Amino acid sequence: MKRPNQNLLVLSIILASCIMVFIHIFLFPLYEPMPKKKEMKFLGDFEQSLCTTNLKPVKVPLFWKHHCPKDGIVTVAQGGRLGNQMWEYASTWAVARRTGLEPYVPRCIRKVLDEVFEDLSIPPLGYVSHCPAKWDSVIRSPELWSYTNQSILLPRFAVLPDLVLTWADDIRHEFRFKRRLVEASQRVLETAGQLLNSTALVYVGIHVRRTDYRGYLWRTHRMFLADADFFNEAMNYFRKKFSGGVAFLVVSDDPGWCRRNLLKGNNDVFVVSKGGVTSPGQDLAIMAACNHSIIDYGTFGVWGAILASGETILYNITKHSSLRVSELLPNWHVLN
Repeated sequence: MKRPNQNLLVLSIILASCIMVFIHIFLFPLYEPMPKKKEMKFLGDFEQSLCTTNLKPVKVPLFWKHHCPKDGIVTVAQGGRLGNQMWEYASTWAVARRTGLEPYVPRCIRKVLDEVFEDLSIPPLGYVSHCPAKWDSVIRSPELWSYTNQSILLPRFAVLPDLVLTWADDIRHEFRFKRRLVEASQRVLETAGQLLNSTALVYVGIHVRRTDYRGYLWRTHRMFLADADFFNEAMNYFRKKFSGGVAFLVVSDDPGWCRRNLLKGNNDVFVVSKGGVTSPGQDLAIMAACNHSIIDYGTFGVWGAILASGETILYNITKHSSLRVSELLPNWHVLN
């Protein structure tokens, strides 16, 4: 009489086992950057596992050839593009500052950031590639850290605004743009001032993210992209607030959409991104050079607004790290 229930139980166990095997084989590798312990003899072996691209041999400066961390370290896995990697770097920087551990970032992250910023303080992990890897007590979150010999490995796409923005002014100083980007962004602002025939303009940087975010927003939030009404309403807010004149500088991965939808007789709006010509670093430097910001979503726009350090109008996207940033920084407002 009980045999059907027993068969059902056996079938359930087999099905559960198959699901666990599938998760272990196909899903864990997406989130598990740590190599097997037998492969981790040196930190150099570990660094490659944190990068999405192959690393070339590193030329180690003389000082670092004789240095190895005495205690644990803080490092992070590479994920995403410029905005994401700025969060990964900043999170490593902030965790090290909070714990006193030595920070290192993989060279793949430093390579991206070194093209945009001057004199970053965190050394590449490759500089200590000769040091033995001691990862018996590695943890993934600073909340779990309890003693100095523990090392902290932050995951890809790490975003720790509560910790990073404790030292907001200091992280702005850490991300100092290269001179060529500063000079180019100043020329953009000067050109806008000349076209509007004003030397007392307030500059507002606008970030419009479209292309790849259309599908992402729908999959993760069941939301559509911000439309022209959001940007126009935000621009009107600044126009009313600064009657002396405002220049809106738009950076975007879809400048064509911006020209079609945001210009429309507005002579104070300038679409400064040019597909395949201006770089992400240049666009970010322009946003940072402005007085205030209008952003929709994505880490790139968030960093542009953080570095600008002014008033920010933010698109309302639930359960997004940008909302947490708006709660931590003054003069950030969500436009419903």
